[in-house]
Amino acid sequence: MSNTVAVLNQKGGVGKTTVTLGLASAAWAGSTRTLIVDLDAQANATWALGVDPSVDNLGTGDALAANRSGAAGDMVVESGWSDDIWLLPASGDLTGHDAEPRRANSRRRLAKALRGVADDFELVLIDCAPSLGLNTTNGLAAAQGALLVVEPSEFGVRGVEPTLDLIEQVWTVDNRELDLSGVVLNRVPAISTVAQDRIGDLKKLVGSDSVWTPPIPQRVLVGQAHHERAPIHSFGARAAELAMVFDLLLQQLTQSLAVEPTME
Repeated sequence: MSNTVAVLNQKGGVGKTTVTLGLASAAWAGSTRTLIVDLDAQANATWALGVDPSVDNLGTGDALAANRSGAAGDMVVESGWSDDIWLLPASGDLTGHDAEPRRANSRRRLAKALRGVADDFELVLIDCAPSLGLNTTNGLAAAQGALLVVEPSEFGVRGVEPTLDLIEQVWTVDNRELDLSGVVLNRVPAISTVAQDRIGDLKKLVGSDSVWTPPIPQRVLVGQAHHERAPIHSFGARAAELAMVFDLLLQQLTQSLAVEPTME
């Protein structure tokens, strides 16, 4: 899974899906063949990519339940963005699977489902659920990189340590290829002493080099792009600032995947 990244944080509302879709938008603009795996039962990424969530569509829940090598191959669909961006939709009983005991044969089901499928794409982005349950464990077990999304607030930073603990646990038990790719700061206000203090706290936790720049600013256009189910880059000059941010973040992500894992 050398091209696969899990985007995660245990706290909801920090913007994991925003980051996933922003990176997908940068990939769209660069004609990079990309697969989005929606592991969140809320299915926000699925909807924003132009696919209506439905129990009639096969997707991540079904891929996990199948417990079969390459199972996702029959469930991947083209997104509404272009034929460069593909999707394994959020469907099936994701919530039920998340509540199952973490047996050894249940932690690597996504990795098994993506076997041979991920090789057809230059990049695979896994949008994890806002929890540290079995589904997120599966996302990490299927990935080479973990991309942590953090909002620079008291509650946002507080969720970082448990997430780092899960990444280390999955590295130890399930996936020796896994590494922390980096930390993306989302919804960063232009001027805020509190936000800067929390960013300082975050750097102490993960190291300054792991906190990527530029941060993602608060912009109304992000919500509009999600509402219109369109890539941010498709908004032209209005999206120039955000497009540049996600282009740079995608560049860093690509570079991180080319580096050997460093966790010890």
